[in-house]
Amino acid sequence: MPKLSIITPVYNCDKYIEDCILSIKQQTNTNFEHIIVDGGSTDSTLEIIKKYAGTYNMRWISEPDNGMYDAICKGFAMATGDIFAWLNADDMYRPYTVHMVLNLMSNQDIHWLTGFPVIYTENGVMYSASTILPIPFRIFMKMGYPGKGGCGLQQESTFWKRSLWETANGPDIKKYKYAGDFLLWKRFAHYSDIYITDIVLSGFRKHSGQKSEDKISYNRERGKWSVFHIFLKIFHIPELCSNLYALFGGKRLIRSKNITYTGE
Repeated sequence: MPKLSIITPVYNCDKYIEDCILSIKQQTNTNFEHIIVDGGSTDSTLEIIKKYAGTYNMRWISEPDNGMYDAICKGFAMATGDIFAWLNADDMYRPYTVHMVLNLMSNQDIHWLTGFPVIYTENGVMYSASTILPIPFRIFMKMGYPGKGGCGLQQESTFWKRSLWETANGPDIKKYKYAGDFLLWKRFAHYSDIYITDIVLSGFRKHSGQKSEDKISYNRERGKWSVFHIFLKIFHIPELCSNLYALFGGKRLIRSKNITYTGE
């Protein structure tokens, strides 16, 4: 059984960090490590982290950094696992997430996995923001198409093997501030297909003050739309391919009805 390394970058997030910690601490499979990288919080974030130190397989550091992606790369440099993921301090896993990810990614063909995208309200209530399972296509990801069918992945529900991170030079994303995940997916697509499961593995919590609200900075860092991107968007070609793949299935789609979960 492989081991999962989960990195949580955090800075002044005392309102949500405990929910994040508990969602990892209470996993049904404990073959993971949780590395929290704090950027020098000035609120009660560190007090909450210290409260859980020693109660499960968690390590933490606190020092100034150059932003979220710099903190993430620091965490992965400390990681000892075979599979990588990062979970932001305001998001949460489901109780079975580690169990499902480790079992699915024990398959040697699966180097990159994502789950069904859902949303948490600010108070932690989960709901679906999609009526179908978006199936990204490698060709559209390699060209940096940002929507469904391309690089529009939910980062909280995405997992990859250490070998893919190293091959794709993942640590290079530390120079970004906003769109590091998008650019990482684009880079991964040059080396691997992504597998998709209809299992809910995590969710994105919506609340005010998030970095993701700064769409201008995100789009500037992601890069300009090309004429071909605009053509794809006008005719919804990636989304159409995604919908057809989800409808008819394929080897990269792992349906929950075909998975046995023991809760162990």
